[in-house]
Amino acid sequence: IARALVRNPRILLLDMATSALDNESEATVQEALDKVRMGRTTISIALRLSTIKNADIIVGFEHGRAVERGKHNELLERKGVYFTLVTLQSQGDKALNEKAREMAEGEEQEPQRLNLSRAGSYRASLRASIRQRSRSQLSNLIPESSVPIAGDLGPRAYSMSHEDKYKKAAPAEEEEEELVEPAPVARILKYNLPEWPYMLFGSLGAAVNGGVNPVYSLLFSQILATFAVTDPEAQRREINGICVFFVIVGVISFFTQMLQGYAFAKSGELLTRRLRRIGFKAMLGQEIGWFDDHRNSPGALTTRLATDASQVQGATGSQIGMIVNSLTNIGVALIMSFYFSSNVTLLILCFLPFIALSGGFQAKMLTGFAKQDKQAMESAGQVSGEALNNIRTIAGLGKEGSFVEKYEAHLDSPYQAALKKANVYGACYLAQCVIFLTNGASFRFGGYLVEQEGLHFSLVFRVISAIVTSGTALGRASSYTPDYAKAKTSAARFFFQLLDRVPPISVYSNRGEKWDNFQGNLEFVHCKFTYPTRPDIQVLNGLNVSVRPGQTLAFVGSSGCGKSTSAQLLERFYDPDHGKVLIDGHESTRVSVPFLRSKIGIVSQEPVLFDCSIAENIKYGDNLREISMNEVISAAKKAQLHDFVMSLPEKYDANVGSQGSQLSRGQKQRIAIARAIIRDPKILLLDEATSALDTESEKTVQEALDKRREGRTCIVIAHRLSTIQNSDIIAVMSRGFVIEKGSHDQLMALKGAYYKLVTTGAPIS
Repeated sequence: IARALVRNPRILLLDMATSALDNESEATVQEALDKVRMGRTTISIALRLSTIKNADIIVGFEHGRAVERGKHNELLERKGVYFTLVTLQSQGDKALNEKAREMAEGEEQEPQRLNLSRAGSYRASLRASIRQRSRSQLSNLIPESSVPIAGDLGPRAYSMSHEDKYKKAAPAEEEEEELVEPAPVARILKYNLPEWPYMLFGSLGAAVNGGVNPVYSLLFSQILATFAVTDPEAQRREINGICVFFVIVGVISFFTQMLQGYAFAKSGELLTRRLRRIGFKAMLGQEIGWFDDHRNSPGALTTRLATDASQVQGATGSQIGMIVNSLTNIGVALIMSFYFSSNVTLLILCFLPFIALSGGFQAKMLTGFAKQDKQAMESAGQVSGEALNNIRTIAGLGKEGSFVEKYEAHLDSPYQAALKKANVYGACYLAQCVIFLTNGASFRFGGYLVEQEGLHFSLVFRVISAIVTSGTALGRASSYTPDYAKAKTSAARFFFQLLDRVPPISVYSNRGEKWDNFQGNLEFVHCKFTYPTRPDIQVLNGLNVSVRPGQTLAFVGSSGCGKSTSAQLLERFYDPDHGKVLIDGHESTRVSVPFLRSKIGIVSQEPVLFDCSIAENIKYGDNLREISMNEVISAAKKAQLHDFVMSLPEKYDANVGSQGSQLSRGQKQRIAIARAIIRDPKILLLDEATSALDTESEKTVQEALDKRREGRTCIVIAHRLSTIQNSDIIAVMSRGFVIEKGSHDQLMALKGAYYKLVTTGAPIS
């Protein structure tokens, strides 16, 4: 809301702007919105009819058409669509029903607020999940420095502020990253062991290829020797014979090169696929608190999966082939050279250490650049992923240019590193210069030996060409050192670091207690909790509440009092810092996580759908068995979804789009409810389950949920008190603990915080 007001707009669009707020917050925010609407054209879309009753024109929609329009009192007198919605929304609270009837009968009384039946918190049960954390940076859209409401914030001002913040944060991150040592090659090779047949045949091909250069040197020097033959016929015969050998060597090299290339490419790609699968599995196996860390945002993790896994093969695959090739090349060349002329060979060997050292220097220098590039590309990937996932918000704010500048700011670091890298590359390719120096010294010394010791000139060419071509191969091998450096860094910083981490809450472990007669008896005992990323904020401060099997426990309270956090502790998204959660008498920290979560169904305020069909999204509710289409349809009918689905051209095969982008919030919520119904859980968590539905849909869905609650332990978190007044236990929370609990009638008779909330909407203190 503040972000919208900073723009000082002439047109204000309010799409359920206060639907997520409790009574206390809604009253304040609504008052502020009423003030800022003055002098602006305002279009308001709301489920809470109390927020629009002061509108100049209220338009009632039905089946995509505007069926009535007018002011609040006029529409109530007509007893049409608007009157029906007001009546439905007022059910569950006698005072509201009486007020609506009095107004409908034409009695001139001041319109009352129709939102007395709402309380609770905004935080959804999956607030700490990846999807919520992926949006965290959008809160940085306005700089932290204070600006006047009517001020104008240009894209450039935003860009500079973010760059400054990024530069300040960068050193700390880099310092932390430098603590990670590159991974040992032996451990990387261990994950490539299943491809040993490919690597074996590839190494054989590389070994044969390594002998090609020395053989070529032998044939080349022999060709030169034929020029000393005076008989033209004998010279032609020798040349023809040598040319045949050239062809044979070329054919052999063709097949061995193909074998080497195919085998190592295949083993490398299989390794990449394996690493991505294992890495993705390890990511999903981390506890929810791990994803709260900004370094583990979806953008950064997907960038790592895309780039790091493919870079790891730089330490295996073709790199192994190049090493085998180079060793064979140098070995054969040295044996042959020492055999024909040890003197020339010893001279040339004096230059080989310089070639090898330049390659090692290159590997060492480029390791640092690999770290810097990786950090920058992760940050850039996070920005791009966030921008594309939230493109509607960015388009509405007109901040496309700001995100482009933000993306460019993250790419500036690898650009500057590339300039430095160019100089390092130039220094590292000293190996190419050394080859020419070697040629000069060798030919001068060879000429001396031919003149003074009678060494045949062809042997000089043979030794020099053999050693120099081997040195060239060594230089070519050193060109792979950037990939090698990146591979070791990527493997250490992403793969092995992730694999070695043991999550405190493991979703893959079969350890833990399980029992057959799962009833759903729940008890929170002195639970204290703070979120890992916010250790200074005590969310739960000694929560004590219990619910027996088949009962319904409802949490009410102001935003941030810990209602949704309690549900997250039950799901074991987190474990309490102190105290314990008991399930059928078993401490939650000792219960098998997969077993526990298979017994729980959840419907949260923000429905999370996958990019697949409606039927598949519903089937995701229970992956432990094969779900028939009849069960899907039955669940959809119970969630009041079936009629809508049948109106679609593709019906249950219709794709919902990325994160359900093709559907409205209400439609997405019904799919989430159907998904929970098909799971048939022993414990049902309803965190603002009907908050996204219109009044008419809410009534029917609430009836379906009431039926599904029978025989199940149910925990309800809601703003609308009408949805929880039939609960067996209502727990009123404040500052992380329960201040009142009992049934609706008991709490009303107590005339405490709950009574004030129902009768006056006063905040809980």
